[in-house]
Amino acid sequence: MFRQEEPFRVTGNTIILIDDNKELLLVTPDRFQNILVNRYGVELTDWLPERRPGVKNVFLHELFKREKLYFFVNAGGTEYQIDLKFADNPISEVKF
Repeated sequence: MFRQEEPFRVTGNTIILIDDNKELLLVTPDRFQNILVNRYGVELTDWLPERRPGVKNVFLHELFKREKLYFFVNAGGTEYQIDLKFADNPISEVKF
């Protein structure tokens, strides 16, 4: 059977969006807002994990096999650091 490839991959502590035509909804623990990832950026969202065309729901606790509050996202050629413990500004662009 033809198996659809995931629009992302995980390397260590980093989630990499590999299909720029798709969006990821990173579903966080209940006490945090979810995170929307697309080729234009990474942002907090009030979206719930419902089925939407072109959006892949990714539950962080399933992805990392434990509760992870600090990780990286690479989308559209830009790396973002996510640290959910910083409630005021949990998403920041990583500059090299």
